Amino acid sequence: MSLNSFLQFFVTKETKFFPIYIKQSELLVHATKTLLEMVKVDDYEERKLLGRQIKKDETDGDELFRNIYKMLNITFITPFDREDVNELASNMDDCLDIIDDCSKYVLMYKPKRIDSQILETAKYLNECAEYLLDIIKKLEHITLNHNDIIEKCDKIKHIEHTIDTIFFDYISNLFDDEADYIELVKNKNIIETFENASDIIKNVADTIRTIVIKNS
Repeated sequence: MSLNSFLQFFVTKETKFFPIYIKQSELLVHATKTLLEMVKVDDYEERKLLGRQIKKDETDGDELFRNIYKMLNITFITPFDREDVNELASNMDDCLDIIDDCSKYVLMYKPKRIDSQILETAKYLNECAEYLLDIIKKLEHITLNHNDIIEKCDKIKHIEHTIDTIFFDYISNLFDDEADYIELVKNKNIIETFENASDIIKNVADTIRTIVIKNS
């Protein structure tokens, strides 16, 4: 057991990190919802406006991550191990970064169509973000919410597996059915970025699972 973990038995835990985690999660929900709207619309100018919203979420997330880093430098007793406090914030920031990348790829490649598999993946990313927000809201009271947190972490993992299946099936069919090589490359790169986003969101759930195990 680390010194920080030992001292937490005797000292009131610092709770100021949790509101920032919640704000990070809320930004992720908004960013994934906006990404879903982006792949639903056909108008490029409207997509650009939605992309700017996602970029703002990502930029605001960077500021929240910097705030947590600053707070760690002036906080003696953290709610759980310092490394976990930082890793969770960093992983959440990575989620916003990859959703911004998803947005950029849609805007950069300007695909002639958005296939249903890309739209379905975007819906699942938003669903994962919603689960993550619910988890983060319960994280301040880990012991009380242990089962619910683990259950929702499992749901995120299940969705990530589902997205993997969608991805591999889509890529296989894309190479069989898409005659336009340029459009093939565009859609392949877009859905790869979306699939990577699901992996990064699952990393957050894995980090939280570790925190729960350490602190329950």
